[in-house]
Amino acid sequence: MKKKKFTTRDITQIAIMAAFVFAATNIKIDIPTPLGKTMVHMGNIICVLSGLLFGPVHGGLAAGIGSAIFDLTDPIFAPEFWITFIMKFLMGFIAGKIANTGKKSQGKVILGTVCGIFGYRIIYLAKEVILHYFILKSPWETVLGVLLSTNLISILSMIWNIIASVMLYNLITPSLKKAGIIKDYAPAKKTEADE
Repeated sequence: MKKKKFTTRDITQIAIMAAFVFAATNIKIDIPTPLGKTMVHMGNIICVLSGLLFGPVHGGLAAGIGSAIFDLTDPIFAPEFWITFIMKFLMGFIAGKIANTGKKSQGKVILGTVCGIFGYRIIYLAKEVILHYFILKSPWETVLGVLLSTNLISILSMIWNIIASVMLYNLITPSLKKAGIIKDYAPAKKTEADE
């Protein structure tokens, strides 16, 4: 079988979506916590949307690259840019993998969105515990208090991210399909040329 390569079109799509992720992450509200700054932003919506529109790898790369570049522009987040890349890549990858396996349907888009958002949240919480409790040696009570205090904000943010991602996907998909930019995913059939 021939190895799949990234085409110029693929690279362009990843770059454009990464730019959208970066721009959307700049639409934010900073929230100070005892363990440092956190924020509520629009970037996660575009991270998930990237996976829904362009599949797990391309969408995941766009989500990871755009988010990592955002972190590099902020001295507080810059040291963790590589962790952000991995976490946001996984968010876009999970959403894209579920939504684009077999024939795409509204149910798969919603499931992919929910799994991408919740998967990211679980990974984020695990990262915070590892960083603050095991590496920085903060008392467990402090770490737990901060995680619980931001939980209500996070849950509301996650619900908003899920609703907005699905609505935005449904809003723009018909135009993107008509323009030939995306198509429903179906596994590629093997041809004689591939053998």
